[in-house]
Amino acid sequence: MIKQNKTERAVVKSSTRKPHAGELKSIKKHARTLKLIGLGVKSSVKATGAALDVALGRKNKEESYHLLLKSTVDSFVAEAGQLKGGFMKAGQMLSIYGEHFLPSQINQALKSLQSDSQPVSLATMRKKLKRSLSSSLYKNITLDPEPLGAASLGQVYRAQMHGPASHPREFALKIQYPGMARAISSDLAMLKRLLQVTRWLPDMQRFDDIYDEIRAMLHREVDYHRELRHILLYRKLLIEDPVLKVPQVYEEYSSKTILFMELIRGRRLDDPRVAQISQLRRNRLALALMRLTFQEIFIWRTVQTDPHVGNFLVQLKEDGFPDDRLVLLDFGAVRRFPLSYIRPFRLLSLAALHHNRDQIIHYGTAMGFLRHDDTHEMQQLFVKILIKAVQPFSEAHAGTCDERGSYTQQDYHWSEDTLAEELSQLARSAVFSFKLRPPPPEAIFLDRKLVGTATLLKILGARLGPRTMALSFLDQAP
Repeated sequence: MIKQNKTERAVVKSSTRKPHAGELKSIKKHARTLKLIGLGVKSSVKATGAALDVALGRKNKEESYHLLLKSTVDSFVAEAGQLKGGFMKAGQMLSIYGEHFLPSQINQALKSLQSDSQPVSLATMRKKLKRSLSSSLYKNITLDPEPLGAASLGQVYRAQMHGPASHPREFALKIQYPGMARAISSDLAMLKRLLQVTRWLPDMQRFDDIYDEIRAMLHREVDYHRELRHILLYRKLLIEDPVLKVPQVYEEYSSKTILFMELIRGRRLDDPRVAQISQLRRNRLALALMRLTFQEIFIWRTVQTDPHVGNFLVQLKEDGFPDDRLVLLDFGAVRRFPLSYIRPFRLLSLAALHHNRDQIIHYGTAMGFLRHDDTHEMQQLFVKILIKAVQPFSEAHAGTCDERGSYTQQDYHWSEDTLAEELSQLARSAVFSFKLRPPPPEAIFLDRKLVGTATLLKILGARLGPRTMALSFLDQAP
């Protein structure tokens, strides 16, 4: 049983996300296809009107283009936030690759779907909970009115369970939105159609494999039995970890769409008080994140592929904890990678770290990033992108790297990192050179992991260049 005094409750409250003004009374299940079709039609009409304005001389081409984008983006974000589900989640995933081939306004809209999700009303979520639990269990549960978090596939509440012979017990209760599993395929089909109609992404047939991967991932994310198994797995793997903590999960109450988890206190990773702790302490947290990433990819081959800021809490010594710790909150996006993919990825990574251009081309071709008939210019552009991507792990930033978080002048300053922007520019060149060739389907999830981890290190203001750590994992991996 979890007990909290008034001070502890205040810390919990400060770590939760405040909902946006207004709540959705329901998920638009039956009308979602019509809404998406309508959005596509409106976008097409706007595009026709913009073209007419240019033809008649009422607006110049650049002005008309930017006005069209703004109008379309506003409609897109407004509808996606209400539709939730696969449409919203797939948009978030596509934003990773959108850096390389979508207009910046469109890609920012896709990214905003993570943070601009409106909560669904308590009444709707209670109905879902009642349908999913036995009547005796449902009667003993009280939900706090304000959700701890609202995302694309579900919401998390602080809940109390009242037993006949015990004090109330507190849980974090994750409740899936109604109808999510049924809507995944139709949502993805409509998102693809919308991107075609609005011409945001030409030749969508080239991206069918990526859509298949996203569809499979979404079906895994709405299976809370599967997530429960991964929580148990990560608890076992990290049970003795001095920095990383995984909540307990209560199997006896959970179901395919409901998860009962331990309610853990902490602050968001981007809380100002986290930024105020010493560099050494922030480095210690950052090292744990990086170590976890290497373990997941190269040792366990089991990866939580959605490491965004909302999926972590930080427990600080100032809040009464024995030491600073990172709490891992969400395991819906865990994906298992076959050795047949990780082995060439490891060798490609080693080639990039050692600037071995011939091996970069060899393993890049083996993994499907390159083709045997690619021009020399295309091959060299790929080499340039890979070497740029491992810049934080170069010998120039080799510094010391131990579990205490020590650092030197050689270390990489993640808070000043502009790597994502530089890679985006290079990747745009690659996309146009490769005629919008999609990457291998598995790459979207590893890219999501690596980009997300780099973002977390930037938020922490880490100062470390973990080349030694990287090589130790790459050398010992199978």
